[in-house]
Amino acid sequence: MTLENGIAQRALTVYHDLSMATKATLAISIALILYRLLFRHESTRRKELPAWGPIEMGLVMYLLDGARNGIVYRIYSAIRRYGGSFYGISLANQTLIGYEDVDRLFSSQMNHALSIEWHGYRLFLRFFGFPDTPTLRKKVESTFKPWHFPIERVFNNDTGATAAFERGNLPKIVSEFVSFSQEKDKMKRWELRADTKVIRQGEAVEANLSALIMDFGACFTIPPIFGHDLLDRNPHLLEDIWKFDHVVPLLFINMPTWLPFKVMKEGIEARKRLLDGVEAFSRRVTQFQRGEKIDDGADMSDVSDVVLERNTALERNEWSYQERAASELLVLFASNTNTQPVLFWLILYIYSTPGLVDTLRKEVAPFITLSDSHNRKDIAAIDTSGLSRECQLLKSIILETLRLAFGAVSTRFVKRPITVQDGNHTHKLYPGTFLSVPHSFSQRDPSLYPDPDKFVPDRFLETDPSSGKLVAKYGKLRPWGAGASMCRGRLFAEKELMAIGAALVMLWDISPVGGGEWKVPEMVGGPGPVKPKEEVRVVIQRRVFGDVSSE
Repeated sequence: MTLENGIAQRALTVYHDLSMATKATLAISIALILYRLLFRHESTRRKELPAWGPIEMGLVMYLLDGARNGIVYRIYSAIRRYGGSFYGISLANQTLIGYEDVDRLFSSQMNHALSIEWHGYRLFLRFFGFPDTPTLRKKVESTFKPWHFPIERVFNNDTGATAAFERGNLPKIVSEFVSFSQEKDKMKRWELRADTKVIRQGEAVEANLSALIMDFGACFTIPPIFGHDLLDRNPHLLEDIWKFDHVVPLLFINMPTWLPFKVMKEGIEARKRLLDGVEAFSRRVTQFQRGEKIDDGADMSDVSDVVLERNTALERNEWSYQERAASELLVLFASNTNTQPVLFWLILYIYSTPGLVDTLRKEVAPFITLSDSHNRKDIAAIDTSGLSRECQLLKSIILETLRLAFGAVSTRFVKRPITVQDGNHTHKLYPGTFLSVPHSFSQRDPSLYPDPDKFVPDRFLETDPSSGKLVAKYGKLRPWGAGASMCRGRLFAEKELMAIGAALVMLWDISPVGGGEWKVPEMVGGPGPVKPKEEVRVVIQRRVFGDVSSE
């Protein structure tokens, strides 16, 4: 999933948690930015997504989601630059709502006119505070393809994604999902933020489900890419990823890092620790590649080819270690901050929907091999290809979770003049315009999805006309974006969601604390991965298989 997908959602989450005084300061700051950007001459603007772009996109979605007859809607419609599906006051930024041909517009055939590289470069500068210099720009331009090719080859290719997935050793770690201990040195890394509490020794624990699942997913995702050294050597890595995640929306709209917000202070401090940790990691990777003595005697033998090839490209183009740290932190950040929140919602929906756990267990059982060990059952092997090929209900559940809990935003930069046909409208787009498509806008459209706010497990199942079998199909859902530059890690993300969901269901029982009915928390945010407004406290115990429990 792409890095920018969750920006608008996280901005709303951060804003919701601020004090009134801080909200007032933020509103004034945004007003100043809007004034400077809207009332200065177009030619003086830098070629970057305007800081107010995500705010305008949110406004457009809000206005179009209503009755479309209010005074604000009428004023906005009167002053926007284009008609039809293109919404935006300025030439610098246009939000596309309801444009039917977005896949073709954003396809590789249109690369002569539209680009994603410039947008990614500007995000790089904003997130990590680097100045825009000709030297850095040249480095990025010359490294862009060798920088991304290893990710596409491994994580957007079924064979490569499967191999990377297997390196995560899911059968082992899912068997250790909870340690049944409150001693930190005996707990697993993913348990530390979950406020776990043993309620029956060796039998049941209480935990915060969101923190537990998100960190579990991260502990599965990081080693296949970076090896174990990065995670093992940086004890605050997971917590810092989520703290930095909170501040990214403010950096995205160019908020200065000196603003007196607690979230800003903590986020920037977390960013520094992350950059320091990844910089030291990059030095060890280089030492390993050169055959030199490795700092601290670290074992770098399990670092993936993705990291090794990217590091080679960065070194060849003379990236400093500080710049390399930012480059690789982008990969670390993007591979976790979108997928792991979705994984939480997936698990919550599966366990909170009456009867769904039992149904799923029957569907996935043929593709998960169980073993008997010490009077308990563990997972010996997972047939990920079989899960993907045959478990169509699980696939539908994942698509339904993505529909409710995630909305991609596809963004392109117009680098050459282009004419776009939009129904009865013809739009002439000029260099310097950014086009953004918030795919989440249609995901709760009742004309596409009846009863759109309800979780419907089999919503995406259709009867295949040739085989007569039920198959899960995306239809109009675009969770990975649109066009040629969709999420580069989407195949790995799909495998993670499917396999972790199936494995947890097979081995573990999860119920709400206190028993009774589940309470699904309110979702906070908009496009991107939504977050729960409050934690979900649960009881976790091993599943009982007849006379033998999984313990």
